[in-house]
Amino acid sequence: MNVARAQDLIGTPVYDSSGNRVGRVGNVYVDDHTDQPEWVTVRIGLLGWRETFVPLDGATTAENRLELPVSRDQVRNAPRVEAEGGRLTDAEGRDLYAYYGLVDPDESDLNA
Repeated sequence: MNVARAQDLIGTPVYDSSGNRVGRVGNVYVDDHTDQPEWVTVRIGLLGWRETFVPLDGATTAENRLELPVSRDQVRNAPRVEAEGGRLTDAEGRDLYAYYGLVDPDESDLNA
């Protein structure tokens, strides 16, 4: 997914792997090394007052919605992250990758 298309996701309804509505896309975060969209924040709660990070890895778009390969509970229980200055720290990124059971591409590059 290119960056311009990813930015168009802001405000898009988000659904989990079971088809349950989770919230709306708040922001899109791009990897500093690849310049590719890597994370979105999902605004959850009645008024969208809380945002949580969700990886775009495995996500699909269909019929004006973003479908995630994770459950609503995973999104709601994700680690709280305050992306200072619009960026995740290395530790925050590692924590999120571990939480979602994904391999951090920056870590796998070091082990290759």
